[in-house]
Parts: sequence; structure tokens; C-alpha cells
Amino acid sequence: MKKLICLFFVLGIAISTFTQEEMPMNYIFGKVSEDTEMKMQEGSKYIINFYESINFPIEISNINLRVFSSFDDYKSHQKVNSNTRSNNGYFSISKQEIVLFDNKRIMKTFYHEFNHYLLRAHYKNPPKWINEGLSEYFEYMSDTEPISILPQKKKVARIKSWIDDEIQNDIEQVLTASNEQWAKQNIKPQYRSSTISYAIVFFLMSVEGGDQIIGKIIDELMNDKQPQDVLNTSYPGNFAKFIKDFIKFYKQYNC
Repeated sequence: MKKLICLFFVLGIAISTFTQEEMPMNYIFGKVSEDTEMKMQEGSKYIINFYESINFPIEISNINLRVFSSFDDYKSHQKVNSNTRSNNGYFSISKQEIVLFDNKRIMKTFYHEFNHYLLRAHYKNPPKWINEGLSEYFEYMSDTEPISILPQKKKVARIKSWIDDEIQNDIEQVLTASNEQWAKQNIKPQYRSSTISYAIVFFLMSVEGGDQIIGKIIDELMNDKQPQDVLNTSYPGNFAKFIKDFIKFYKQYNC
């Protein structure tokens, strides 16, 4: 596999010109600046184009946002309305809204949560590894033209340090974990569950037709197929080939 240089990692899908009208921002509380909203619109188009490219239904008509400029107010609202503990933001599936604290990470948080918003509108309870893996992937969208996806260097470095004979067992453990088990395993400082989930998606998006592979994976997961079986049929070759290529990719990846 061609040696990769860790500069910009362009999303491995064909980005068509976005023909839909912009998805309206519906501010339930607070508001972001015009410049931030413009960036949110561009980023949301990019993520929407990905889902359109895999024929995944877009089942939301606007983006419901609740934005807090005060951290204390944000945490007070979160404590009453969510079980999440993020200091940056979260997606509320019950209220169908993205809740944000307006800090320096607001764009990354928005991209992450907007992926949850789109995916879970049609797929209510996806496995954590694909739900979080895709959100972590889109979180590092650039604000350059053309838009690209930047690598999460810390996560890539962790994966490179974990590459050994046991990595297949680690991957299988993440793929087969229930959402509760996934969360329990995702403890700091390594955040093993989210790191491996991200690494799977980042790798798949690097191969030719990666968007369509992920589209097949999502479709089969929605039909209650087991993740290993899904990768066995969706990835070119089989699950063993996926593991072999995954290891080769990260051994060669330079950050």
C-alpha cells in the first residue's frame, strides 16, 4: 500500500455538487455567529453528501440547535436533560436537537454531533463503533477549500503503538461489544473503544470505494447482521483480509 504522509487526509468519496437548499438552523436557545453558522452549513452539506452517496435516507428537515455561551448554564441544562458528561456538547435523540457550549471546539463538536443527528434519525440505535467512529471521523473536517478530513494524530499514534498480534482480538472486542460494554471499555487515558472505532472508519475511508463499503456495512447492520459477518461480506476479500490491510495501513502511516 502506498506510503502515506500525514498532512491532509481527503475523504475518499466522490463529492457531488450540493443541490439541496441549505438546511435551516433552528435556534431553540442562543445563537452562533454568522461566520460560525456559515462554516456549520458547509460542513453539514459535506456530511449530508456522504449519506446521499450511500443512499442513506436524510430524515431531518432542519438543524435544531441549543447554544450556551455560559459553561455553567450549559452544564446545568445537561444535568437535567441528558446522561452525557461532555463539556463541549451532545445530541439529544429524545429532543432531536444538538446542544453546544460555544467554546473553541464548537465546530468539531457540531460536526461530531451532526453525524449522530443524521445517522440516528433513520437508524435509532446503531452500534457504538460505527456511530462514534463516523462522528469522530467527521469531527476533524477542515475549514479549507476543498474540504478535507484531517487525521486525529493522537488516535493514529495510539493505534500504531497497539499494532501487534493481539490487535485482531481488540478489534473484535470493540465490534462485538454492546453499547453499554463499549462505553465501559472507553476509559481514559487510552479511550480504547473510541480510538479503535475511529481507526476502523478512518482506514475504511482510505480504501477505494470506502464510502460504499461503509454504506453496505450500515445497511447490513440495520438488518441485524453481526459486525464480523458484515465486514466479511462488505470488505473486498473477507474479514481476515480487512485485519491484514488494517495492520499494514497503520504500520505504514506516518504522522
